[in-house]
Amino acid sequence: MKHVMYAEKSLLLGDEVVDLMMEYAVLLARQSSADSVDVEAIGTDGDQVTATFLIGPATIMVAETARSPFPEPDNDSAEAYLKEQIGLIKTPPLAHGLDGFDLQGYEDEV
Repeated sequence: MKHVMYAEKSLLLGDEVVDLMMEYAVLLARQSSADSVDVEAIGTDGDQVTATFLIGPATIMVAETARSPFPEPDNDSAEAYLKEQIGLIKTPPLAHGLDGFDLQGYEDEV
């Protein structure tokens, strides 16, 4: 588990989702871009919460290891989303030309 401090809030999250969020934040900052990510976390009162993180160039987020009696919240969908987005930034899809594309009927639009 990791203790995350963000926008004057303190939350507990699983290691993998925090590591992915940090990597994604760095990549988005390099592109001067931003995104939001919903994650399951444990609040300061011990209750499970859904937190939305705005991640971008101005993100100030600190994470530190933590011992906790709580099980890690399930963030499989957030982790999958983050991995997909990180992959798209690191290896963007190739653009394809119009060679071989039938433009008949599109002459007025091209």
